[in-house]
Amino acid sequence: MKTDATSSLCGDFMLAVYLDGQGRVPGYAAGLGFGLSGAMLMELALDGAIDTVDGHLVAVHGARPHDRALGEALVRIRSSRKPRTASEWVGVLSVGAHRTLSAGLIAEGVLVRTPGRLPLPAGWARRYHVLCEERRDAAVRSLGGAADPSKRSVALAALASACGAGSGGREWSESEAVLRSMSPACAQILTAVADRVWRGALPSWT
Repeated sequence: MKTDATSSLCGDFMLAVYLDGQGRVPGYAAGLGFGLSGAMLMELALDGAIDTVDGHLVAVHGARPHDRALGEALVRIRSSRKPRTASEWVGVLSVGAHRTLSAGLIAEGVLVRTPGRLPLPAGWARRYHVLCEERRDAAVRSLGGAADPSKRSVALAALASACGAGSGGREWSESEAVLRSMSPACAQILTAVADRVWRGALPSWT
């Protein structure tokens, strides 16, 4: 299992997709929240900590992620009283995902939280300052995908595209076959993220 924090898929998603180039949370962050939870699940799947059984995500016996946020997510999956699908877990884990992941990056000295700036809207208020530009630059390069064919790079680009924040690279639907070859759970997670984002973007008629 990969333990190098600099290669964390969910950390890279936070730096390269969830925050803009100036450390702000984009106005469409609601959809990106599903990307954050999807990134946590995807990383667990790539590391062999979760798998899919009868359409549900389940924890693999003996898996012990070294990352605290991933460990907490795995505990929730393992202790769940009822089996849940990838879509359900993407929704459940999206609540507070940005706070959990940003806290980890702050503890690592990668980010520092800064007060918001007026005028509003608060969606474009500055919230974080990136202390480790090299880490963020590496995440952005990984997001491009072409120069880095690793599993995490493919997953990162696919998740960004599924959230509508891709940079013109491989579309999430095209990446699904690649991710399925890595793990069936990965393809389910990617589809769940795209579905959640799409449903969240639908206008309310009530």
